[in-house]
Amino acid sequence: MYKKLSVLIPVYNEKDTIKSCVESVLNADTKNMDLEVIVSDNNSNDGTKDILNSLKDDRVKILFREENNGKGANIKNALKNATGDLILFQDADLEYSPKDYPDLLTPFFLYDADVVYGSRLTRAKVTRIVGFPNYIANKIVTFVTNVMYNKIFTDIATGYKVFKKDIIKNLEITSDGFEIEPEITAKLSKKKEIIFFEVPITIVSRGYDEGKKVRWWHFFTYIYHLIKWRFLD
Repeated sequence: MYKKLSVLIPVYNEKDTIKSCVESVLNADTKNMDLEVIVSDNNSNDGTKDILNSLKDDRVKILFREENNGKGANIKNALKNATGDLILFQDADLEYSPKDYPDLLTPFFLYDADVVYGSRLTRAKVTRIVGFPNYIANKIVTFVTNVMYNKIFTDIATGYKVFKKDIIKNLEITSDGFEIEPEITAKLSKKKEIIFFEVPITIVSRGYDEGKKVRWWHFFTYIYHLIKWRFLD
């Protein structure tokens, strides 16, 4: 049914992890699907570009943006070039492990899923313990989503999301920053025909001193966009 998996890796200033990330993706179990890896660099200035230029594998396509317009713009840039039957978002910092790909992909084969989210908050797999404010912020944005969109998600801010190609490519995404995450969830949740699944994933979260890019104010950005897209088409 599904012959090809596209893994999109948006990257900005991740020189310490990008090579290991791409290698881990290339070695991942894709359930016998062909693999294409699309890395979109958001005008990194820390040496990430040099590392990307050194990668030599026919399955990897590297895109370089001239401006850094945010994570959303970077994802959209990669998405335009994706040709797989299934499309998976993979952060470049290796907080998320490609060893979880089989769990993320199985619902498409067994249950005809349209979208699969990898939940960090079930703690059913290995979880690095983070600060309480981060945990509460994720719980609140997920709770707001569930109330407003009549869902039972456990983690809508997860970086691991997998989609059938037509569903994500036909979605009109306007966000250029981190608000792309609530926009996608909100717009797809309004479509009653979309079948969501969640699976637990391993998460080895970074601290801010280790390069974590999401900041406290993104909590308010998430809430605003969840409300915004509930009432806008």
